[in-house]
Amino acid sequence: MTEDNKTGKPGRGRPRKEGIDTAILDAAIRVLATEGLEGFSVAKVAAEVSTAKATVYSRFPTRMALIGAALTHLRVDNVPEPTDDVRSDLVELLEHMTADYERIGGLSLTGSCLATEKRTPELLETIRMSTFLPRRESFLRVLRAGQDRGQVRADADLEQAVSAAVGAYYADHLAGRPTDGDWAARVADSVLRGIAVPGLARTRPSEAKLGQR
Repeated sequence: MTEDNKTGKPGRGRPRKEGIDTAILDAAIRVLATEGLEGFSVAKVAAEVSTAKATVYSRFPTRMALIGAALTHLRVDNVPEPTDDVRSDLVELLEHMTADYERIGGLSLTGSCLATEKRTPELLETIRMSTFLPRRESFLRVLRAGQDRGQVRADADLEQAVSAAVGAYYADHLAGRPTDGDWAARVADSVLRGIAVPGLARTRPSEAKLGQR
């Protein structure tokens, strides 16, 4: 085996099938979400992509290297662009988050990393850096902008507000409560009741428009 192969890089002169790396990583995420870490195997990932195990190993030399690369591959993409209304932005972010989690099996992935935290703490740290913290930052950015516009109190604990918003999904899912329909709007209103300037949390943009008619 060449030094390149030991580090998970392709051997010199070996042609690559276009897009195979991304396909392997996407498949690894799906297998992690459905099988967990205990049931995860290179063979299952290869079968998911309809390729040979050797193809996977030529890019990711070990099972753990593939798992780490898959978790790093997770990204918070296509985040909605902020507007000038903090409530609308919070609702958009919450809807985007729930759709993302359901698409990739985010709760299952998180549960798998937590279940093996003592044995493989690096996996939880990887998913924390690739998705959890970037997602929190997108919420913080919206709330800071709300402060700048005078919609959110200057003394509000924004970190705690983000934990309340993001954590609501975990709590409601575990409690068996639905997270579709107007769930995002209800969570946004609940969070804003604690941090918005007086009057903002009680008047939704849609209600304000109705009152002007």
